Amino acid sequence: MQKKKKIHYERGTEELRLKNIRAHKLVQEFNNSAVEDFLKREEMIQQLFGSVGVNPSIEHNFHCDLGYNIHVGDHFYAVIIAQF
Repeated sequence: MQKKKKIHYERGTEELRLKNIRAHKLVQEFNNSAVEDFLKREEMIQQLFGSVGVNPSIEHNFHCDLGYNIHVGDHFYAVIIAQF
């Protein structure tokens, strides 16, 4: 079996800092959005995540650091206070 190369997470880089700020702004907008605004909330999830299936649903109080490394399938549902 071939060994996988380890990927180190360098939190202090400028690139990650900017990606983190982008993600936090989207998360803040998502958590402050109207619960009944399904289309807007789905659009924000699609902007934030790396890939999204159809009909994703995430409750308020969601948080993530970067977002683009999250991939979910069809009919994904996350309950309150989900953290990735």
